[in-house]
Formats: sequence, C-alpha cells, structure tokens
Amino acid sequence: MWQHFSSLNLGYEEPTPARKRYSVTADVLMYQRCSIQYGTFAVRNYQPALEVQLFYGTIIHQVLDRAHAHYAGQLRGQRGSLPTDSDIAAYFDEVENALVVRGIRTVKNVRDQALNVLQRFNRLEGPQLYPRIVDTECRLQSDKGDYILHGNVDVLARSEDDRNGEVEIWDYKGSEMPSRADAHQYEQYIFQMQVYADLYRQKTGVAPAKAILYFLNSLAKGPEPTERPPSAVIEVDLDPVEVQKALRSFGQTVQEIEERRTSRDWIDPAIYPTEPTCDACDLRWGCTVAEGLGRKYSLTYP
Repeated sequence: MWQHFSSLNLGYEEPTPARKRYSVTADVLMYQRCSIQYGTFAVRNYQPALEVQLFYGTIIHQVLDRAHAHYAGQLRGQRGSLPTDSDIAAYFDEVENALVVRGIRTVKNVRDQALNVLQRFNRLEGPQLYPRIVDTECRLQSDKGDYILHGNVDVLARSEDDRNGEVEIWDYKGSEMPSRADAHQYEQYIFQMQVYADLYRQKTGVAPAKAILYFLNSLAKGPEPTERPPSAVIEVDLDPVEVQKALRSFGQTVQEIEERRTSRDWIDPAIYPTEPTCDACDLRWGCTVAEGLGRKYSLTYP
C-alpha cells in the first residue's frame, strides 16, 4: 500500500513558537518582589510548603465573587438582597473546602481573620457597592507581539455619580495598605492598576473613570468600622502619560524575565524584597539575599 505514496513530497515548515502569556500579578509583580521566588515557584514549578498567602488571597476573592452573584440573584436569595453573615460563612466554607481538596490550607487564626474581614466588608461596603457592579472577574488581555499581556479585574462598577455610563475598576487586596515610606511596594500597586486601566481601554475603547485598590485587612483590627477607613482605599491616578510609563515598565520586566529564563540565573533581585516577603518564603533559611539583609531565620522552635 505504501508504494502508492512513495513519490509524495510534503513541504516542511518550522513550527511557530508559542508566545508566552505574562500576567500583571502572577509574573511581573511576583518577579519584581523577588526574582529568586519567581524563578523557583513560577518557572521551576516548585510547590511552597504552606500556602498561607495563596489561601488568604484566593478565599477573599472567591467569597466576594459569590457575594456579588448573591446580590445579582444568581445564588441563594432574591436579586437585590444583601448576603447575611450566615451567607458569607457558607460561601467561605464552600471555597475553603475546594482549596483543601487542592492541598491549600492555612492556620486557624488566619482563617478566622479572613472570615471576619469578609463579613465586615459585606456589611460596610455591600449596600453601596453591590448595586453598582456591572461585571466581576473580568478577564483582560492585549497582544504585545512577542507575548500576551493579561490580567483579571475583580470588579467593574458604575461610577458613583453614574455619569455617561463611566466605569470604575476595582481590585481587592487581602492585606493592609502599604506605607508610602515603602515606596517600591506602594508603586507596584499603582503600576498594576495603570496596566489594568489600559487593558480595559484596549478592550472597550474607553478608559475607566477610576481605579480603586481596596485593602480588606484595614477592616481587621479594633471595633467594626461604621464608615470606610482612610487606610482602606487607594484611588489611582490614570493620567495617560503615567499609564504609558507603566506599560513600558511592564515590557522591560518581561524582557528581564526572558533573559533570566535563558541564563537560568534567578539571583540578586534588582530591588531587595521586603521582610514580610522573606518571612513567608520557604527559601529563607538558605537564602544569601535574606542573610545579606541581616534577616536571621532558625529551624528551631521556641
């Protein structure tokens, strides 16, 4: 049978290399926080021993997404009904059980704090925010030629004054607002929202009216607030010139990552990581960068 095809000549084309996808948070910001962590966990795919940060961030985002769906009438309750504390606790249990199946667990005090801030946020912000929500978990991406830039906006909300159908982009953070004294971390958050703003503009043709960062851990301490704490929100300036600077910075960081991938050299971060970044890292005991910063870690327990 094969003789019938012996004269068949098929041309050969070099396969087109797949372009990498680069996330604002999971790639660029993670690399900027610590290139050693990024190379170990994001590129080499080692798994951290205790994923407390992943648990906290995931449960904050997924429970609030369920709270939004609840208000929209897509889950238990009627459209326009605010979730109760019991509803939030039930959604929390659902997400936690799914994380445990994936092997992602946390310690009790972290779990309790996460549930507390979610219930406080729901009571404080829900009545004003939920009715304005247009969409949640909005996926955005842009073709940059050599790579795909992508991000995920937690909430699209109508402007408070509802002028001309303008939209705000919101991002939830399971942390406290960084001090302006910590300029690098503060600027990283600004950078993230500037990139998201341009991704939204490219998708819709219209720039968002505002970009809001909400730090839920501002609600964790002390008596329950009756109004939004000043430390809860950063409203990001979306000046077009600054947005373009952020996009150029993103491209430069992607180029650095590509060079590191090629050289397999993930040492010496350009800007040293913060102490909380080192404290949560499985590599801290043998890390020369942590040691050089005078951060001493012991394997013994008190």
